[in-house]
Formats: sequence, structure tokens, C-alpha cells
Amino acid sequence: MSENLPRPSILVLIPPPLWALLFALAAWGAGTALGLATPLRHPLAGWIIFTLGFAVSASGRLAFAKAGTEVVPASKKNSSLVVTGPFNITRNPMYLGILIAMTGVAIVLGTYAGAASTIAFFLFVNFISIPYEEEKMERQFGEDFRAYKRRVRRWI
Repeated sequence: MSENLPRPSILVLIPPPLWALLFALAAWGAGTALGLATPLRHPLAGWIIFTLGFAVSASGRLAFAKAGTEVVPASKKNSSLVVTGPFNITRNPMYLGILIAMTGVAIVLGTYAGAASTIAFFLFVNFISIPYEEEKMERQFGEDFRAYKRRVRRWI
């Protein structure tokens, strides 16, 4: 991998879980200020979905830990290409888990802003975070990563 890589933008340097938190806080603030409630408000179901999402994301994090590779998306390299565990089902279990958790938060909040924040986070990771990471992985792992991309979907 070349040492002359372009410096990642600030959007990539801020960890995606922090972006998710910022989107959720914005949703809470907007939902409180505007009071645009949806018929989907159900706190118990929302917390169950949140917990499921947290577990999915944590399984990806644990797979990275087991492989001894970097978790920070803006790291210069990854020590290994993780393709086992949840990465055998989706290339992005940590992001998928965060999206599921945010869906739960949106249901707890019961506002259109909560749903909008989940969609905004999806768009952010799908079009900014993931392309950056996939380009880095392809440069580093070449055909192994391309074969993995052909075999496993980005989401589910």
C-alpha cells in the first residue's frame, strides 16, 4: 500500500458511531421542537430493536478483535481482511447494527425526525464511509477483497 495516500476528509475521520449519535441527537431535538409524532411510537419494541442492533454491531467488533485488525475506519491499513462470522453474511455488520439500533431509537422517539435521522445515517455510511473503506481495502488486499465483494453483499 502506498504511503502517499490522500488524507481522509473530516467526514471519514469522525467515527461512524459518533455520527450516529449526532444524527440521533438531532432527531431528538427536532422531534421535541417540532413535535411531529408518528403512529410508530412504541418504546418497548424500540428498545428491543435497539438491543438487537447493538448485538449485531458488537458481533462485528468482536470479529475484528479476534482477527487483531483495526476498527478505526480512517486507519492507514488493516492487519487482516475479516471474512468470517458476521462478515460472512454482510460486509458491514457494524454499520448494519448501528442502522438497526437507530431504527429502534426512531421507534422509541416516535417522530418523523427519528426516521429521517436513520435514513440520513444510511446515506452517510453508504455513500461516504463505506466507499472510502472499500477503496482502502481494495488497494491493500486486491483480488482477495474483490472476490469477497462478489461473494458477500454490502448490506444483507
